[in-house]
Amino acid sequence: MARAGGPSVTRRLGRDEEAALVARCASGDAEAWPELVDAYGPLVRALAHRMLQRRAGRASDPDVDEVVADVFLALVRRERLLLRRFDPTYRFSTYLGVICRTQVVRLLRRTTRRPTPVEELGQVPTRESDLGPSAALREQERAEALVSLRAALGELAERDRILLTLRFLDGQDYRAIASALGISPESVGQLLTRAKARLRERVPHLERWLAPVEDEG
Repeated sequence: MARAGGPSVTRRLGRDEEAALVARCASGDAEAWPELVDAYGPLVRALAHRMLQRRAGRASDPDVDEVVADVFLALVRRERLLLRRFDPTYRFSTYLGVICRTQVVRLLRRTTRRPTPVEELGQVPTRESDLGPSAALREQERAEALVSLRAALGELAERDRILLTLRFLDGQDYRAIASALGISPESVGQLLTRAKARLRERVPHLERWLAPVEDEG
């Protein structure tokens, strides 16, 4: 996938071809999702770069990567609700632009708030005074590990990023992940194992935090 601001060599899909591809993804077609990511990934990246530059005056690669991942995650969450809502009388690129704008605004709000690590992950902070020293230390380590995980995900391929986000940040089970990505539940474990191995190469210290959420049978 081209980097932010880079030219896209992806062939522009016709309206009928585009509508058919989105419909296949919305129905859970396992082979359609990679086609959609390949077809629209460069566009989403260019949109994210332009919107970040316009709104924040800067567009770093990590921020662009996070927005791109959030756009595709938004498409597959809640059993692909946004894909199922797409109206083919409009271009899908326009639809993605609206979703991308929403994710850019959310990213800028997160970074402007400068949240604590636990807040950033949607957790309710626990006062250190309410915990024993060991528990407080472990909670802080866990929060820091999850923040590291979010940062490391930006370095992975889109599929690995989505798989690991759905599993370890959203807490989805195998059936929900399979439904979101249009793959069989039996294949989720194998794909997650490979994604975890690639993540482990980048951040070995996260292994202890990924291990408790073991593969399901």
